[in-house]
Amino acid sequence: MWPKRVLPQFNDSEYPKDLKDPSACQSFEVDDEKSISDTSTDSKSRRLRTVFHHNRDPLPDHSDIYLGKTDWRSIGNLLLAIYATLSSTLSVAIAIWQPRYGKWIGPTGHLTPSTADLLFSLFAKSIEIASAGVYINFLGQFLTRRSLRSRGISLTDIAVREWLIQPGLVIFQWENLKYATTTILGFTSLLSAIAIYFFTTASNSLVSPHIALSNWESAQFLGQVQQNFGNLPVMKKECWAPIDAYLDSQNVGESCVNVLASGLANQDFNEFMKAWSRKVMGGNTDLSSLSSRPPATSSIFTDTMVEGNWVQRSSSDISANFAKYGRIVNNITLSMPHPVVFYSARVEFPKTVRGTGSGEHTIRASVLSPTSNTLCVNMQKSEIAPLVYVDWPHARFNTSDTGHKSAASDWFKDVPANISLQSNISQTYVEDIFRWGSVYNRRPPVFPQWPIDSNSIYNISVPKSDSIYLLLKSPNTTDYTVCQMYGLMSQNCSTKHTQKVGTRTLNSDCDGTPPSFGNTIAPGIFHPKPSTDFRDVLGAWATAVGLNGGMVSSNSSLIHTLSQLVVTNSNSSNNLPSFNTTLPSLSEGLAALSNSMLMKASINASFDNTTIKNAPIAPTFLPYNVIVQTQQYRSGPPARWQGILYPILIIMFAANWYCLAYFIREMGLVVDFLEPHNLFSAAIDSPSESKRKAPTEGPVGCHSDVAWLLRRDHHRRLVFRKARGEGWIGGGKRDGVYL
Repeated sequence: MWPKRVLPQFNDSEYPKDLKDPSACQSFEVDDEKSISDTSTDSKSRRLRTVFHHNRDPLPDHSDIYLGKTDWRSIGNLLLAIYATLSSTLSVAIAIWQPRYGKWIGPTGHLTPSTADLLFSLFAKSIEIASAGVYINFLGQFLTRRSLRSRGISLTDIAVREWLIQPGLVIFQWENLKYATTTILGFTSLLSAIAIYFFTTASNSLVSPHIALSNWESAQFLGQVQQNFGNLPVMKKECWAPIDAYLDSQNVGESCVNVLASGLANQDFNEFMKAWSRKVMGGNTDLSSLSSRPPATSSIFTDTMVEGNWVQRSSSDISANFAKYGRIVNNITLSMPHPVVFYSARVEFPKTVRGTGSGEHTIRASVLSPTSNTLCVNMQKSEIAPLVYVDWPHARFNTSDTGHKSAASDWFKDVPANISLQSNISQTYVEDIFRWGSVYNRRPPVFPQWPIDSNSIYNISVPKSDSIYLLLKSPNTTDYTVCQMYGLMSQNCSTKHTQKVGTRTLNSDCDGTPPSFGNTIAPGIFHPKPSTDFRDVLGAWATAVGLNGGMVSSNSSLIHTLSQLVVTNSNSSNNLPSFNTTLPSLSEGLAALSNSMLMKASINASFDNTTIKNAPIAPTFLPYNVIVQTQQYRSGPPARWQGILYPILIIMFAANWYCLAYFIREMGLVVDFLEPHNLFSAAIDSPSESKRKAPTEGPVGCHSDVAWLLRRDHHRRLVFRKARGEGWIGGGKRDGVYL
């Protein structure tokens, strides 16, 4: 700062007045030494040496204007520059990297969104304030040092500094803006001023966290494994029931599973039929292809909509099958999502919060999909007779008043386990459709008797079989229908879990793109086979829903409804049967009825192609691959167009680094003569050759571009002198600026 002493005043009479006043801004030669009037040769030489010395070293007197490197103001300015530089660098990095904050920021995270927004805003404001201070200090140091050298500074250079303090001056001081933008310093200062003005706005848009949907990212989740697919003993053991083993040690588990299966099945079938009713009542007639028909849904999770997917659609074409086999073949394959993804998502992601979008996500998991196949074939009575016990020679049965044959209660004893039924199979003409016989090493079922109309009879105990069978009679045709059902773990679909505010869906994604399980294993190493364990689960389900009611002609409402779904020729054209566009087919209905047990049998089951020996085992957590798209708080532009604010952060980053490099190079500060009080002190002591006052409107036109130097007068005061070769402002010749 300035030394505390009384500064003597200039006497205008000391300066010659015989020179004519040049026109404003006219250039002519004036030596700096002529600005000090002294008739003494020694005095002139001293002043010449002083001017020359100043031109070589602008800081001759450290005690007056130089603040040392160890001065607290120099150190404080350097620390401020370091903070502004590192903070602006961090802001640019965050804006470009666009990190996601996961569980750190959210309604239930370490920081609430409002707190995080406040902290980021304070951080941005601190960078703005620090950067403004650093750049103002830089301009003061740079221009003061330049004014002490031969180049000097202009009024425009001084006005540039004011842009950072009073933004409105950029618009209203048009003359300064016009001259300043023609220089590198003026143009870069204008850019820096704009960056400082809008930095907080740009930071709030690009750096502050906001809720947004991320890109797909690869990850690994953990899933609990205890058993293989379809382990009925485990299902019985883990079924919730208040009846303990003391009351019912033999059947409590089986009864619990049957009740669960019955409840889930009826609810799922109701929802499936309701979806069909909506389609038909809505006038949707484009239901001839399987891809457009309503999918099966499961109610296994009360807070999640579980939806399956019809797959292997080429084999489900009824018209093509009829052309191939000469009979109606209703072949449906249903893939359901693996429940392991549901449980993993509950661990990995927080609950969604209404009104915020926090916690919303989509997961696609590379896991096997529990899949069922339901094959129903219409057959004439004579074709299926070899598989009905009451029509066998020496069969034991009772005949009712209506002539209906009822098999003896122990009829199965007459079916030897090792008997060859090859001769009977050859008479059914469907061995290739059901894959029966020695070629396939699979035995056909034997049904005890014929069901009456709207009734069905099952066989769930074919030795060494992986399937259950159903014999059903529809009142709409003279044919009988034989259905085969089995389950397996398929590699052709991935499981997709989506969570939004108020909704959660789990569905089977079978579009063939990664990361389905089939895309993540080497070709040919996985050969899915029907599960013999799941056959027992299907048997328990079939008992629970009453598929064997035809043994006593129970006329079950469920079987009556199913019998109406048998595909016939009545709704076909050109003699080729096809899907009914107003009703689901029987295979679709049975698949929808059983899909919850397909899901239930997959809980804690292996989700890859490994088989667990000695299952069940202790809970083991195994990894599986997923791709995830999350809705969570992250940095980056909320909308693509907001990317136009990136230059603001980049300019601030570049300006701070340049200022820091300058302060490191020019260690130690000089007194800033652009500060208003210092500028006033120097200007009021500057000499004038004219008694006239300055124009009331101040400098105009090219006056703003006149260069001025800081020099010491004979009283050792620092005063402004016009640089050599410049025209004077005002109207008279002057050795200094009059402000």
